[in-house]
Amino acid sequence: MNVRIAMNPGRRLLCGLIAASSVIGLAIAAEAPLRIVVGFPPGGALDILARVIGQRLTETLGRPVVVENQPGAGSLIAAQAVARAQPDDSTILLAPVVVPAFFPALYPKMSFDPVRDLTPVAELGDFSLALVTAPTVRAGDLVEFIEYAKARPGTVNYGSMSAGTPSHFLGVMLNRAAGLDMLHIPYKGAAPVLIAVQSGEIQAAIVTSGEAVELHKQGRIRILGVTGKERSPLLPDVATMSQAVPRLRDMEDVSLWYGFFAPKGTNAIQAERLNQALAAALKAPEVQRQIAQQDLRTRYPSAAEFAERVRLDNEVWGGIIRTTGFTLEQ
Repeated sequence: MNVRIAMNPGRRLLCGLIAASSVIGLAIAAEAPLRIVVGFPPGGALDILARVIGQRLTETLGRPVVVENQPGAGSLIAAQAVARAQPDDSTILLAPVVVPAFFPALYPKMSFDPVRDLTPVAELGDFSLALVTAPTVRAGDLVEFIEYAKARPGTVNYGSMSAGTPSHFLGVMLNRAAGLDMLHIPYKGAAPVLIAVQSGEIQAAIVTSGEAVELHKQGRIRILGVTGKERSPLLPDVATMSQAVPRLRDMEDVSLWYGFFAPKGTNAIQAERLNQALAAALKAPEVQRQIAQQDLRTRYPSAAEFAERVRLDNEVWGGIIRTTGFTLEQ
């Protein structure tokens, strides 16, 4: 027996409006801009990459993508903002390894937990660090520089891109592995530390290889060695640190990368969907050109594989940092 329930015209109109508004709401959500939050000022290396990737993502996702700069504290401010955002596919963070791997050890009293409150989504690429000197320093290669620094304990300075960054702690590792006593001088970014080493204000600096390539080719600085297992394709004349000095084997396994993160609560399906969209964007020729210019290497792991790398790097880098006793205040 079929029973038909009559609906008055007013109720029918109301239900129709509710259904229509739901469809419109879904359409608006799909077209809402995706924010890529970057913890560095406009014009920097990571900002440039974010904008090139964002342009491609706009085509891939069919929705606007905007880059939002929230500079400060090496991406701490940006990471905190994304950690507090809603897990609705509208906000992602582009940040270096320091956020999940360094911050928990550096900031004992953080207002959020980068590992717990951020969801790993995709890996942008690996980068290398380079030890550089001015041409006036009497060291033509890494072996000679180690001899130079050993002969001057406590008087050779190395500059980093900031306290608490990979460039800071690579210097700590180099001191230990090579038996050196270099003094750490922190700067505010790659540009000022490279100016300092060119002027002779400091004898050496540790920066990303991509930031140093052009100055090296111009003869204004000398790159003595890079981290990683393989030489950079942009620097075929420069040996890796472990190739130059076998006892620096630990420099092969230094894990350095940029990656994308979503807010806590982003589920596995959402994360993998974003991962695939980002992988497609990263493979675009114009994005690959920018990646190559910055001396990055891409691998395209899944969201789950990237999450496992984040977990392991948190353990490894956290252990290195805690042995130094170095901390920062938020």
